[in-house]
Amino acid sequence: MRFKEFTAVALVAVVLMSACSSDKPSPEKTGGYDASPKALNIIAGTEQETVANTIVKPWCQRKGYQCNITLKGSVDQARLLAAGNNDYDAYWFASSVFAQIGDTGGKLQDTKTMFLTPVVFAGWQSEMQKLGFAGRTDVAIGDILTAVESGQTKVWVTNPTQSNSGATALFGFMNYFAGNGPGKALTQEQLDSAPVEDGITRFIKAMSQTPPSTGTLMSQCVEQPGECRTMFTYEDLVIEKNQELVKAGKEPLVVAYPRGSLAISDSPLGFYPHNNGGDAAKKQILSELQDYLLKDKAAQTELLKLGRRPATSVGLTLDNPDTAVFNPAWGIQATINEQGIQYPSAPVIQAALDRYQTRYRRPVNTYYCLDGSGSMNGNGGWNGVKAAAHQVFDQDQAAVNFLQSHPKDITTVTIFNSGVTAGPWTVSGNDANALHGITNNINGYSPGGGTDMYTCLKEAGDLLSKPQTDDRKGLVVLMTDGRSETGHRSEALSALRAAKVPVVAIAFGSEPDASQLKELASATGGTYVQQNDLVAALRQAAGYK
Repeated sequence: MRFKEFTAVALVAVVLMSACSSDKPSPEKTGGYDASPKALNIIAGTEQETVANTIVKPWCQRKGYQCNITLKGSVDQARLLAAGNNDYDAYWFASSVFAQIGDTGGKLQDTKTMFLTPVVFAGWQSEMQKLGFAGRTDVAIGDILTAVESGQTKVWVTNPTQSNSGATALFGFMNYFAGNGPGKALTQEQLDSAPVEDGITRFIKAMSQTPPSTGTLMSQCVEQPGECRTMFTYEDLVIEKNQELVKAGKEPLVVAYPRGSLAISDSPLGFYPHNNGGDAAKKQILSELQDYLLKDKAAQTELLKLGRRPATSVGLTLDNPDTAVFNPAWGIQATINEQGIQYPSAPVIQAALDRYQTRYRRPVNTYYCLDGSGSMNGNGGWNGVKAAAHQVFDQDQAAVNFLQSHPKDITTVTIFNSGVTAGPWTVSGNDANALHGITNNINGYSPGGGTDMYTCLKEAGDLLSKPQTDDRKGLVVLMTDGRSETGHRSEALSALRAAKVPVVAIAFGSEPDASQLKELASATGGTYVQQNDLVAALRQAAGYK
């Protein structure tokens, strides 16, 4: 049978029922809840890391508060909030998109926008000059769309189902295809319409790569300037990166603002009540923190240094901006006389993100090479692989993670030790029963033997070198915990280079050979991931679709 699309109500109902069925602590628990009245436990988007480290934590120390800040991706934050997770006193999203999905039950209180940053179209200075966008303040969203769809540039955007920057860009273009002005939100009827369906499908298929997070996109784009010429990202991250690039004597990035459908990240921070005696004290700390970020002159100065625009300013206008930060030479405009788009309701957001996975994005031929050597049994790695298989391949869980398979995807899983020891198991399409069969096969495997990842990688390269139909992309996901034998190394590298597909190389445990994995990632335009949480690692790898 074909997996059916979850609605927002159904998804949240399933998550909430599972959360309320037991009084035991949530399985998502991240290290303990600090119940002290002088402690504030905050879960924040990874986009808030710089602000947290340079502004929030020093403030907490000065005030005598213990601020425990946990950084998570957008999907994880939304899942935890929807599940009623009690490990946190406050949720700090990058934008309202995923906040709406997580807070369907209306649990957050006193939510306030902390600062603003627009999503921009950014590229290397030479590339933006070639496109005719450098030095212009009037680049319309239609001009950007033309450049992207015509193949004039290699453009990246984060996977909108995994990252706020990708989601905000997605809804900006959807509003454009729907013919909406900035103050009108996308409706379900418009989402179902041919102009939006056809337009966003063309746009997404024009993307060269879709990394799963904003930070990953920026770092990989800078590392691979030949493959990433332009991108959709946050203005403040461009400013941060340019300060590093210029200091190193390198070419900076230049931005253009998509006129006519500008998406703005609003950084909402809200209180999550536990309905106990500690709420009042913790809520007071959060209120003080919000007031500090919004009203204190020193805090405002620090935020401006980081490229964040004050939420209390008139629109996106800055008075006497520091041009070393908001640098006109980088295309940064201190005054933007344009209203940001209105984000749609939670059910429309949910439907759009589900459709990205199953309709809009290019189908992918994904080949997994999973280490089934004996050491994976002793270090608990194989239990992590089995848990990850449930999250990635079983379509009910994949829907919760926004990782559903496309009807034209091809998924192949092979297990290796001293050679290929199990598989390949291949599923064409998104039949839920067939994909669950992969999970069953993984659950039934017993690790043993040595480690030779290159044999599996050669098979992956040979398979993906064959002509692909349906405009299908290729992707290799490798996971290993040890140093591989190298007898088939050169053959594997040659096959992968011929296939022209990226390898997501995941290092698990304390003994993998990072140099081998980094070589694979570098040679294929892929990425290296050091991660001992295999559920998180394989979800991240699947997010590259």
